[in-house]
Amino acid sequence: MLNSINASKTNNRQMPTFQPMGFGGILDTTLSLYRNNFRLFLGIASIYFIFVALQEFIVVFLLEKSSTPNLDSFISDVDIMLDTLVAMLVAGMLVIACSEIYLGRSVTIQIALRRFRSRFLVYLGASLIYLLVGYVWMMNSWGNSILVSLARIAYLPFLCIYLVSWIFYGPVVLLEEPIAVQALERSKRLVQGTWRRVLGIILAITLFSLAIDYILGSSFGVILALFGVVRDGSLMETVTSLFGFKYIVDRPTSTVSLIMYLIYRAAETFTLPIEAIGVTLLYFDLRIRKEAFDIEMQAHNTQNLM
Repeated sequence: MLNSINASKTNNRQMPTFQPMGFGGILDTTLSLYRNNFRLFLGIASIYFIFVALQEFIVVFLLEKSSTPNLDSFISDVDIMLDTLVAMLVAGMLVIACSEIYLGRSVTIQIALRRFRSRFLVYLGASLIYLLVGYVWMMNSWGNSILVSLARIAYLPFLCIYLVSWIFYGPVVLLEEPIAVQALERSKRLVQGTWRRVLGIILAITLFSLAIDYILGSSFGVILALFGVVRDGSLMETVTSLFGFKYIVDRPTSTVSLIMYLIYRAAETFTLPIEAIGVTLLYFDLRIRKEAFDIEMQAHNTQNLM
């Protein structure tokens, strides 16, 4: 049941009913939207898997040819950055699709792609700022010395504050259409005063998605191992590696590890819409609570029907 978008008929047109939601309402609406528009969301999310699969084949090839440890670290850093950036770009397309459905409009993959293309450069700029702030501290090229570890720990509070404060840069850029830096500031204003609530909801949705990733990826990997399709050592060693996060934490360096890694990426592709939809709904929830967005949209819809 979509509590936030219960449809009421007026002059044969569907008008969404907007209302604030708690975490339960956001999660329920997220899953309902995903289930009711499964082909649309998964079709968009599949772009991520296709890119990652091609990228990882290239990375494995380069790692097999490389014998320089520093080059391996650099390749791994670039791999992680590209992987994350593509996920963020695909999430932007999902945000557009979710917003159109939430606002009671019809949408297709083509419409979402066309709208995303019109805002691509601005969204890319904001995504790069968000990515560099959030992930530069994790780069393998920095090494693992005590000094680097202490710097990472000291950076963590700053990282949490800004990643949560800027979490809505995507919906802002794509739906309100400011420039990149303005989008980050706009997101920060939306989160202001509700930082802990936003953190809690985003963290809960992320953990929910990660749990599904882990269960689906590990289960499907075990099935392939049982049928002998792919193994990394003995059956027991493969199963232990699957449930021991090996293929989630470690980047693939061989064909076998690549296949196992892509199994988890396929599971991540399945849950990617959950996080994007959840963030979009939380964005609208904050606008309703702080800016009376529900009254604004109801007035707009009523005017259009007159």
